Amino acid sequence: MIETFELSPRVRRLLDNFHAARPEVFAERATLVTQAYAETEGQPMPLRRAKMMKRILDGVTVLIRDGELVVGCKTPAILGSPLYPEVACDWVEDELDTMASRNEAPFHVSEETKRKLQDEVLEYWRGKQVYDRLMEALPPETLQALDEGLLFHYYLNRTIGHITVDYERVLKKGFLGLKAEVEKQRDNIDYETAGCLEKLHVLDAMTMCCDAAIRFAERYAEEAGRLADEERDPARRDELKQIAQVCRRIPAHPARTFREAIQSFWFTHLMLNLETNSYAIGPGRFDQYLFPYYQTDIETGRLSKQEAWELLACLWIKFNELTVVKEGGTAKASTTYNDFQNLNLAGQTADGRDASNELSYLCLDVTGQLELPQPQVSVLISEKTPDQLILESSEVIRKGFGMPAVYNDDEKVQALLHKGKSLRDARLGGINGCVELVVPGKDYMASSGYLSIPKCLELALNDGVNPLTGSRLGPSTGDPLDFASFGELMEAFRQQLAHAIKVKTTYDGIAREAYARFCPVPFTSLLISDCIEEGRDYHNGGAHYNLPMICGVGTGTMADSLAAIKKLIYDEQDVPIEGLITALKVNFEGNERLRQRLLNCVPKWGNGDDYVDSLAHDVVEMFCDELAKHHNSQGVPYAANMIPTTTHIWFGSLTGATPDGRLSETPLSEGISPVQGMDQNGPTAVVRSMARLDHARCCGTLLNMKFHPSALKGEVGLNKFACLVRTYFKLGGHHMQFNVVSADTLRAAQDDPEAYRSLIVRVAGYSDYFIRLSRDLQDEIIARTEQGL
Repeated sequence: MIETFELSPRVRRLLDNFHAARPEVFAERATLVTQAYAETEGQPMPLRRAKMMKRILDGVTVLIRDGELVVGCKTPAILGSPLYPEVACDWVEDELDTMASRNEAPFHVSEETKRKLQDEVLEYWRGKQVYDRLMEALPPETLQALDEGLLFHYYLNRTIGHITVDYERVLKKGFLGLKAEVEKQRDNIDYETAGCLEKLHVLDAMTMCCDAAIRFAERYAEEAGRLADEERDPARRDELKQIAQVCRRIPAHPARTFREAIQSFWFTHLMLNLETNSYAIGPGRFDQYLFPYYQTDIETGRLSKQEAWELLACLWIKFNELTVVKEGGTAKASTTYNDFQNLNLAGQTADGRDASNELSYLCLDVTGQLELPQPQVSVLISEKTPDQLILESSEVIRKGFGMPAVYNDDEKVQALLHKGKSLRDARLGGINGCVELVVPGKDYMASSGYLSIPKCLELALNDGVNPLTGSRLGPSTGDPLDFASFGELMEAFRQQLAHAIKVKTTYDGIAREAYARFCPVPFTSLLISDCIEEGRDYHNGGAHYNLPMICGVGTGTMADSLAAIKKLIYDEQDVPIEGLITALKVNFEGNERLRQRLLNCVPKWGNGDDYVDSLAHDVVEMFCDELAKHHNSQGVPYAANMIPTTTHIWFGSLTGATPDGRLSETPLSEGISPVQGMDQNGPTAVVRSMARLDHARCCGTLLNMKFHPSALKGEVGLNKFACLVRTYFKLGGHHMQFNVVSADTLRAAQDDPEAYRSLIVRVAGYSDYFIRLSRDLQDEIIARTEQGL
């Protein structure tokens, strides 16, 4: 069993403070950025961004909270969010008075913050935001597709994300070592080649960022020293002196101890989040690059396991401080404060051996004891992973807060090899965001948003016209009444899907070019392989690998809808297609008997029935095939990522009734999971259906399952659950995540939220507090099938 440790009074206090915090917007970063941009107008953009970073790190509030062992704050408030006006801020002005009262992820905005933004920030940025450059370039059909629910507007207020940098590079070299590497490349620039000046600017920008990072830590050393001089408690005074000593050394120099490594990691992670508001800046394979420091300290007696546990607990609490306020529309589609910090455990080594270690288990215990929504802990499981680790992970899972998620590390290797990675890099790969595959420190894994697959079927059934608006949203693919076979209908769907993908890749290409030109990230680029060597920014193709991907939403809704059409219209010829289309247009009003047949008399995805499972397979294959016809500016083909976050709610609100019996404007299915409540043959049937897909061809598939707590009760229940995980992965599945909670408990939380403030559930690729979720998302989670074993 996992060696467990008591929550110290310090950790309890820090947890209590976190739970008592309210989300709040701060203007500090926005004012510093605005000052930097105003002073550097006309200068090369990489240098402007580096000077911006220096201004931020020199100017943000340096604050050490009482009792902290790991220091570094994004804002003065525990759940404070900065703003990123250089990316987008028109929405901030529009929502200053409504951010605190909206239903989805509200943030308090003080009157002082409003005044600062209005007086010092907003006016400067009119027409100068990256978002302005993006919107002025997008064609009308793209904007229409975004408005009418065919695509999701991923870059409305966030930069390109899903970043896992090479944290080990900082731990081993320090920023002085990185600066020396940059200067070496600068000295070797060939000024007789094209692009030499751009390379010079990029490398100079990186050098500035190294200096700024070192100075940032020095400011914390000074603050810790000041607090130590004023501290009356001898124990806390010694802690503050040690913090000052650590911050004077790292991250300028290589880390020598576990404490230094943890603090160096956190400063790096924090600065990445201060540079840009990218989605999903993930810690990656945390137990691999931290373990050598832990092992040495334990073996030499420098650190006890209890002290290491407490340092990790303090770090876990810091992860939960990182949140970014979203504009209202994005908040509806991503209803969470969670910023998708995926922390990986175990997996394989570069030479294919089991990579689990003592730190893996310690991180699992911290996760299980604290029960926090961040970081998103993911356990990578290969055939070589000890059964004990799966059982220990299952112990934490049955606590019922949705962590850890589990991943098939053998399938991960095959998937990354399929995407052109080397075998070594594929083994060292990990998970970022919700379920996406990435090679840490080497990948520009540009997951660029969501496409509604059921909307494409809706367009195929209406000759390209959106029945909810009456406007043409797709190409004319023929009157479905004239389709003589199911194959003709599938061809119309394929054409609609191909058109939607083309519209989406147009959007992506414009967005990537906008961020490459107007939002370089010199600090991030320091920690991604080949950016220094090539003198090229991360956003401008500098990474060793570049992999574009698009998220397909609604697999289950799509599979069940196609099964209904194929069976009732074409196989049995029992329902005329005209009657079905008419019923869909009126949301089944007056057609309840037909709706019940669609719901109850047709095979459903997730029940181990190949009739519908083969259709799900065909849809995902078609999606992958059509994506592969498009590429990014580096010539790399697009890959599929079958996840929704919570866009299945938003897409559903803009989609009419579907042939599976789903009513208009209700949620689509999420991930590759079965339609809510339609998987009736037990969990083994679910995994048998899910394994029908070629997971390795995708770049991530998301399977949500919900179990009644009794299913995992005792040693027998735990072993059955662990066997289910092993079985799915042997069948080739990519990922599993779980809610272990009864529907009755969730309904009780809806009725009495205050009594369930600490209840955390698995939503999509992340966990969150149930009472913070929107009502429709709560209802969708309740509607998921409650399995037993």
